[in-house]
Amino acid sequence: MALVRPQDWRPRGIDDLEPDAWRALRQGGSTCVVAGPGAGKTEFLAQRAAYLLETGLCSAPYRVLAISFKGDAADNLAARVRKRCPHELANRFTSLTFDAFTKSLVDRFQSAIPVDWRPTRPYDIAFPAYRQVSGFLDLSRLAAPAQWQAEIAGLGAGNFESRDVGAYRLPIARPAPQTGTEFTIYRWWEGQFGTHPRSALSFVSLNRLAELLLRASPDIRHALRLTYPFVFVDEFQDTTYAQYDFLLSAFGGAEIAVTAVGDDKQRIMTWAGARMDAFERIAADFAAIRIPLLFNFRSSPDLVRIQHVVARALDPHAAPTVAQAARLVDGDVAQVWNSPTMAREAEHLAQWLANDMAARGRAPRDYAILVKQKSDDFEADLAAPLAQQGLRLRNESHALGRTTLQELLSDQFARVAIALFRLGATRRAPDAWQLASAALLEVRAIASGDDVAEPRTEAELTAFLTTLRADMANTATSPASAAIFAVRILAFLDLGAFARTYLQYSSGDLLAIMVDAFQQHLAASANGAATWTICLDAFEGLGQIPLMTVHKSKGLEYDTIVFIGLDDQAWWAHTPGNPEGLATFFVALSRAKQRAIFAFCQERGQRRRVADLFQLLTDAGVPEIAI
Repeated sequence: MALVRPQDWRPRGIDDLEPDAWRALRQGGSTCVVAGPGAGKTEFLAQRAAYLLETGLCSAPYRVLAISFKGDAADNLAARVRKRCPHELANRFTSLTFDAFTKSLVDRFQSAIPVDWRPTRPYDIAFPAYRQVSGFLDLSRLAAPAQWQAEIAGLGAGNFESRDVGAYRLPIARPAPQTGTEFTIYRWWEGQFGTHPRSALSFVSLNRLAELLLRASPDIRHALRLTYPFVFVDEFQDTTYAQYDFLLSAFGGAEIAVTAVGDDKQRIMTWAGARMDAFERIAADFAAIRIPLLFNFRSSPDLVRIQHVVARALDPHAAPTVAQAARLVDGDVAQVWNSPTMAREAEHLAQWLANDMAARGRAPRDYAILVKQKSDDFEADLAAPLAQQGLRLRNESHALGRTTLQELLSDQFARVAIALFRLGATRRAPDAWQLASAALLEVRAIASGDDVAEPRTEAELTAFLTTLRADMANTATSPASAAIFAVRILAFLDLGAFARTYLQYSSGDLLAIMVDAFQQHLAASANGAATWTICLDAFEGLGQIPLMTVHKSKGLEYDTIVFIGLDDQAWWAHTPGNPEGLATFFVALSRAKQRAIFAFCQERGQRRRVADLFQLLTDAGVPEIAI
């Protein structure tokens, strides 16, 4: 295709960009784009990718690499680029998670990892639990020389792996430990490699091994830099010590344009090892120019004004953002509810939701109930009162084997499998057809433009769906019949080919975990469903009000959010002015497009510890209502 001159290029799929977004988009070197809630961070990255590819600034065979933290974010960004760019250009856009990218390097070049740190092939993926880490630290302290035991006793089980292991740069040859912390880190690695036939590596370990690999193998690092002259990092405020060090070894000191996008006021992952100084480090290490985006396309002007009060508590110099969305509700856009008992709170919430939906013509998925933690406990309190109003609650953190409902629904396999089920239940599902047919071409390794194989694959899909549709139409919905149809869909997809096609399933047992969760959730959704359509609606949460933690809500948006549990018991670790607590509060507030409600229940606990959060709402003019 003909390339576009940079000065003639225009945004794809949207009318325009804000002035600072244009400046960041055209930046030649590295950039730190500080974008608040609703700024359109993902859209900006998609537009920059289109700009680089369509103008030839990233010319063939070079590629643009985008690194995200969650799989659904990586998939969303890739899908946006595919919509905005011709196919042959979009194919040179690689969108992966940090974990998938670093794992792919370890898997591909495992033999180049220094022998002292080389895991077995294959290896397992480990997810160390708090109790395991705590027990390990106790045993390490007892095994250590006496002069190091006090130092080891000061290590915390909550952040030992993310902070201490994650920040430790592995030497190419392992020397004797010089400190108690180093002694403990070496013992941790010995446990990861283990005495069993297979190593068991966590994703922190994979990040560290990938960084060591590049440092020990200059040729591999050089090839990586030649392939990706442009690198995007989304949600940069969540970058961990291990991830940042990998970025530095991979792309630092080279002519690589790194575009880091994030918001330091939404830094709520320090407990998981996120660096507090990530923005300062990238400015120093990559000479990144800091460019703020000041438009908010999500929240109404009144909510943006309230958000700014909280933003200034995090950063007294925070610039006001400019609301681009209109206000669509009458009355208060934010309230604090004060209830005497949990029963009264739940009853009032259920009645209010039902009334608001009816009055405004809104659907249950326009609302979200957010909590600080322990969503299972709140589900137990709220499900029955909501059901009395004809409303269904959906706990997004509900465990399904070794994953959760929210993780399942964002998984690539689950999305393709449920699309095939949709096409079996109805003829009119264009989005499902597009998703399923595109995935089948990938899984069958059909090249774009293959005039023979593409029609043959489409005919294969049509024939399968014709039979599936007829059989589903003649079979009553039940968990047993759902299981039978699931087996047919799994066989049609060919799980072996699926695993070979999508990088996240290339090793380990992630695909098996998702298949098991899919079958569990499908059976539960089919139980009591009158039709297959109702079953699939229940599977995807249509017509249900989502309940989730604030951490799980990041990147999402809803017309109305209701934050339950603004009290000392839920916020037991909060201290006045605590940056992570303020950031968590800011993230919750900023999910709302039109209205935000914060609920305090006297029966649940006091509000002394969180008095500063209530004071911020008072300062912003948010009224408190006695329930």
